[in-house]
Amino acid sequence: MAEKSASERTEEATPQRIKKSRQEGQIAQSQDVPSAMILGALVLTLFLTAAQSYQWFVLQMREGLVFSLDAPLSNQVFGDVMYARGMQCFVVLLPFLLALTAASIAGSLLVAGWAYSPKAIRLDLSRISPIKGMKNLISMKSIVKLLTAIAKMAVFLTVAWQYMGGQLDTLVALHWSSPTETLLGAAQLVVGLSIRIVVALIVIASVDLLYQRFNHKKQLRMTKQEIKEEHKQREGSGETKGRVRSLQLTMAQKRTLREVPDADVVVVNPSHYAVAIRYDSDSMGAPQVVAKGADFMCETIKEIARANDVPIIEKPELARALYAASEPGEVIPETLFIAVAEILATIYRMKKNKPPTSKNTNK
Repeated sequence: MAEKSASERTEEATPQRIKKSRQEGQIAQSQDVPSAMILGALVLTLFLTAAQSYQWFVLQMREGLVFSLDAPLSNQVFGDVMYARGMQCFVVLLPFLLALTAASIAGSLLVAGWAYSPKAIRLDLSRISPIKGMKNLISMKSIVKLLTAIAKMAVFLTVAWQYMGGQLDTLVALHWSSPTETLLGAAQLVVGLSIRIVVALIVIASVDLLYQRFNHKKQLRMTKQEIKEEHKQREGSGETKGRVRSLQLTMAQKRTLREVPDADVVVVNPSHYAVAIRYDSDSMGAPQVVAKGADFMCETIKEIARANDVPIIEKPELARALYAASEPGEVIPETLFIAVAEILATIYRMKKNKPPTSKNTNK
């Protein structure tokens, strides 16, 4: 039971797992959301530009049937006329093209947000495998998609049937209307039906969006073992971190030991703690700890101090207090100023009263 529960994907995906899946192109996908936004944008654009589009269409029909030219027809004249008509047609279609592009982009961003996935577009021959394609064709997933498509079509047909069923009188009246009234009436029916289909598609797309996000989140779930492995890769193993900490400690100790020869005094306890102190009245506002160590490091600091004629003072309580309250490079606490000042004053008096050492010189 423990092995089975450890292999189950019960944990929420970590940010690193989500980022990696997006880089590989594994994002939530929905065909209904972009479709609803595209169809809605086209219907809205058609509603806003219907009057101008109708006037342009009528004008083009009249001019096309008459096709009167001020100059004799030639290849150049015909080309200029077609170019002018093409540009006018492009201007009329431009709002629809812009709405289509904006709705397509907005639909994709709404589903999965912005995702740049270069790995998703690389060549993968397994995607075009006939065997894999046959398996996907007869899989449970394909059956569910088929049933979903049939259900959507049933919804759209129901909406169309109910709307058109209530417009039978209008359809019959169009038979006796003028061409202009017939065209306007048919346009109103098409727009009304399109709006209802768009509303139905938006409802379906909303449900599909919630499901796709839930399903994508479920697919990205991780096992407890995967989370442990990811944490280990991110933070490093315990042995690696231990070696890194040991190396850092060794380097820090070497740096501090280099400061001992320049110290003014080393306060010890007498074999457990050693704290090296330096004070320069010209550049320092207060005495500073330049090195400290316990046990083995304590003996090392004392050996370096003896080798460089640095005074060693045994003050057990002061040594323990300095060791606990200060780090190398920090100023000693104010509460210890007086005690350290007395020691430094003693050291300065000893150095002042010490007779100069005589040096032998060869004559």
